[in-house]
Amino acid sequence: MIETTRLCLRPLAITDLNDLAEIYSDPEVMRYRLLPEPASRKQTQESLESYILHWKEYGFGRWAAIYKTSRQLIGHCGLEHITSLKEIELSYLLAREYWGQGLATEAAMALLQYAWETLQLKRLVAIAKPENLASRRVMEKIGMQYEKNIQFYGVEWMLYKINND
Repeated sequence: MIETTRLCLRPLAITDLNDLAEIYSDPEVMRYRLLPEPASRKQTQESLESYILHWKEYGFGRWAAIYKTSRQLIGHCGLEHITSLKEIELSYLLAREYWGQGLATEAAMALLQYAWETLQLKRLVAIAKPENLASRRVMEKIGMQYEKNIQFYGVEWMLYKINND
């Protein structure tokens, strides 16, 4: 578990399905994802199961973001091995009512520290659709720099990077 000022981060579990399904059903939350439509409960379960498998395969993955005050799951953040890019991606997703409070930045900073100190990683990337200004601001706040635009699954993304020098 990782603790920040306002969040507890822990590996996602199948028991998170109900909370995650509620978040994934929000069209605004899903708008900038690869599949930009609300997810069904079944789709959410498939995603959650893939996140859990990633942990088993790589020893790291997406963390449940638990808001300390309410002990409520408010989204997830994490590190994911993107095979086709040969990169490890830092990602974050929060329920809409938690946007604009610096929580994504807080979680991303904690993950950077974990990636550098615990996993001894040398480089991380993050991707965002060009129109996702809020996500790009989080990347810039944590020290990531724009590297290039890429096509990933037929969608244009902006790829940001940070090195552990």
